[in-house]
Amino acid sequence: MGYNICKNEIERKRPFTGKGKRPIIVLHDNARPHVAKTTCQTIEELGWEVLAHPAYSPDLAPSDYHLFLGLKNSLRDTCFKTLEESENAVCAYFRSKDEKFYWDGIHELPERWEKVIAVDGDYFD
Repeated sequence: MGYNICKNEIERKRPFTGKGKRPIIVLHDNARPHVAKTTCQTIEELGWEVLAHPAYSPDLAPSDYHLFLGLKNSLRDTCFKTLEESENAVCAYFRSKDEKFYWDGIHELPERWEKVIAVDGDYFD
């Protein structure tokens, strides 16, 4: 099954140190693929917790506020002649980012949740 590959990769990147629980909390929006029966069953089988995500909240998706915003800005006004050129540019962008870039994006999430709660779910960025 495909989810075993995902689980094994997480285990490899986050090896158990023997110091307490290592719960995995999944944040995903309410898009159809994310709430599909098979997706929900897989998450349940893996024993992962799902962090509730308000509908239409790009303020809470690290891919929206961190990953793709920077990518969009870096590719602005760029015209690609082939699909391969565009794929290479995207790959080069993400390869150019160090570990701290990804760490910062994930660790900004609690602060963003607090903002969403403070504005009662309205957009803030």
